[in-house]
Amino acid sequence: MSPLVHVLRHLHMGNRWYQVGPNSARPGMVIDLNGSPQIVVSKDHGGTGRGQAVIKLSLKHAVTGAKSHERFRSNDSLEVMLMMQRPYQFLYSDDKKAHLMDMKTYEELAMDLDKFEGDKDKLAFLEDGMDVTVQVLEPEPGPISWRLPARHTYKVSSVESRIARDKGATYLPATLENGAKVSVPDFIKPGEKIIVDLEKAEYIGRA
Repeated sequence: MSPLVHVLRHLHMGNRWYQVGPNSARPGMVIDLNGSPQIVVSKDHGGTGRGQAVIKLSLKHAVTGAKSHERFRSNDSLEVMLMMQRPYQFLYSDDKKAHLMDMKTYEELAMDLDKFEGDKDKLAFLEDGMDVTVQVLEPEPGPISWRLPARHTYKVSSVESRIARDKGATYLPATLENGAKVSVPDFIKPGEKIIVDLEKAEYIGRA
């Protein structure tokens, strides 16, 4: 069977995409485990079992969030599920959900805040109109998680006075217009726009 026919066959059958060995599993990959979509959280080589290497995977159910741990032999096969990355725009959030919009269809999507990828303190960097990415498993179960962009431009609202800091300080605490806080060089003034690395929550430069 040719590779193209193999792929088309998998697409026709549903949301399975390809197979890999446990050694090739990586965090963020979604596998079909006994009919349920499981997100790989981490991988550990746990020694040998009956003469074969054993790989331990920490998993999280893509829908319920339930965590589990599974062991696989190095010659086992994992069925990887089709994951799509779709751009959305952040509208607003309430106590439990983030409300997003598909800018192509203008359909709104409400994603649970606990489906957010990354540390929850990064939610403070959300801003109206921000572009975010939603991970979607097709054809089911659909949207499973969402994340911030790698970097984003913000307007500085205020910068802590250097008088209250050590004289040798080169970075000062600043508050952005959305209320988030980040350290900026002492030459940055309120009203300026800056670029922030959202994975590290660090100042990159002027916009």
